[in-house]
Amino acid sequence: MKIDFVILADGAHVAGDKLYVLGGGWTILWAAEFPTKHTAAIAVGAMVDWQETNHRHRIEIALLSEGKQLGEPLVGGEFEVGRPPGLPIGAAQRFMLAAPVSISLEEPGLYELVVRVDGADITSSPFQAVPVDQGQQRPKE
Repeated sequence: MKIDFVILADGAHVAGDKLYVLGGGWTILWAAEFPTKHTAAIAVGAMVDWQETNHRHRIEIALLSEGKQLGEPLVGGEFEVGRPPGLPIGAAQRFMLAAPVSISLEEPGLYELVVRVDGADITSSPFQAVPVDQGQQRPKE
């Protein structure tokens, strides 16, 4: 299984085999104070190989700081991708997940979201938490 993308967004959902994203692709979380809590969404896309279809898989998305997991996984569950009629033998299929999350951070710094499938770390997506002084405006994006 190959993870194609992990997107941090303001909002996201999957409908009709399409991913809808609002304010996606950010890598900096600006906060007026720490500790902070931020509501966001995580979108993940994976290509499931032919031999991995018709089997249940466990997925988790955890928040890490300095390589250590912070609390329980933000997202966890199971999925199974079936083989629709007419699919050519050997064809991979896309699995997509979008989930709202609440990210709690004690201090500024570098963080990462790690995606685990069946207990193995498959990929990660780094982001930074940056303080904004009260008198300073957030930089234009």
